[in-house]
Amino acid sequence: MALSITKTHGSLNDILVIDGAPTDHFAPADVERAVRLLCDRDRGLGADGVYFIADDGDGTARAYFYNPDGSASLLCGNGMRGAGRLLLDRHQAESVVLHTGPYAFTVRAAGTTEHGVRRVSVELPPVDFAPAQPIVAGADGPFVDGALPAYHPARRVSAVAVPNSHLITVLGGQDAPQARDARDARDAYDAYDEAELIATGTRVAEAADAFPIGANVSFVRPLTATEVFVRTFERGAGLTPSCGSGVAASRAVLSRLGLVDPEQPVVVRNPGGVARSWMQVDGDRWQPVLEGNATNVYATELDPAVLLGDGPVRVDGTPFADELHAFAAFNAENLAELKEAGVETTLHAPSPADR
Repeated sequence: MALSITKTHGSLNDILVIDGAPTDHFAPADVERAVRLLCDRDRGLGADGVYFIADDGDGTARAYFYNPDGSASLLCGNGMRGAGRLLLDRHQAESVVLHTGPYAFTVRAAGTTEHGVRRVSVELPPVDFAPAQPIVAGADGPFVDGALPAYHPARRVSAVAVPNSHLITVLGGQDAPQARDARDARDAYDAYDEAELIATGTRVAEAADAFPIGANVSFVRPLTATEVFVRTFERGAGLTPSCGSGVAASRAVLSRLGLVDPEQPVVVRNPGGVARSWMQVDGDRWQPVLEGNATNVYATELDPAVLLGDGPVRVDGTPFADELHAFAAFNAENLAELKEAGVETTLHAPSPADR
C-alpha cells in the first residue's frame, strides 16, 4: 500500500504527515531506517520529523512521531499543528483529538490571518516541573532557575516536561527587569548568541550522566513584557526554525519565574514564524496552549519499499502554492520585527518551499 504523504510546516518546522500507523507500512525493525531516509535532505524528501497518523474516523486519531534520526518522541508541537489541521479539514470539524501514548492533544481551528495563513491551536497536557523521570540527574523535585555546570558554566536553567523534556534559559535571568518595549529589552537582557545555544545543546546531548533522558534546549530573550524570542536546539534534530514544544515549555518557565501571568497570551517569535502561547489554569495544573500557522506544502504518494534502500528518493508532489506564498508574506513581517529588536539568527534548515 502506497504511503499517502503531506508535507506541512508550523513556523517552518517542516514535518511529513503519513496516513496510517508506522507498522501499517513497515516492519517494526524498519521504521527507524525509513524515517531517516524520509527526513534526509540530500537523499530523501527532507524534513524535521515524521508523524504517522492512524485516523479513527470519528475526529480522533493515534499519532506517532519520529525525529529525523529515527528515534521516537512523545511530541512535536509544530508537527501536531500540521497533522491536526489535516484532520480538521478531512472531517470538516472545529476540533479533533490526537492520542500519543497516554496523552491526548486537542487541536482547534483558530482562523486565518489577513495574509491567508491558516492557524490552529494545540492544547498540550499539563506541564510538569517534577516529572517522574527527572530531566536533571539527581533532582528529587523541581529544578527551576538553577546553576548546573554540566549545562553551562554561567547560565541558569529550568527543567520542564511538556511531556517531552526541556531545559530553558531566560537570557538575563529571573532578576532582569521586565522590558516594556524592544528598545528597553536590548538594554535589560543579555544578547542572544546562536553559537552559545549550539554549544549548550551539544553539551547536553553528550552528557547522559547529567541528563539521563536527554532534553531539548531553549534560550529565551524577552522583547517586551508579553513578547519573546525563542530558539531551540532539539534533541535528535539540532537547530530547527522553530520547536512547538519548546515554545510551550519556554512559556511555562516565564510564568514559573514570575515574569508574566500564566493565562496571559505571549507572542513568541522564532526564525521560522510567530506563534502565541498561554496556560489554561486549573488549580495547580498549567495546560499550555500553542497557537500558530499550519501550512500545507505539498501532497504525494510513495512506495514504502523505496525507503528500505539507500536512496535517493524523488517524488512528484502537488504543491500548495497559495499557502506557501501567504506564509512567506506573513513571516517576512516576523523577520523584520526580529531585526528591529536586534536579534541575530539564521535558519539552519531550508524553507519547505525548497522541497
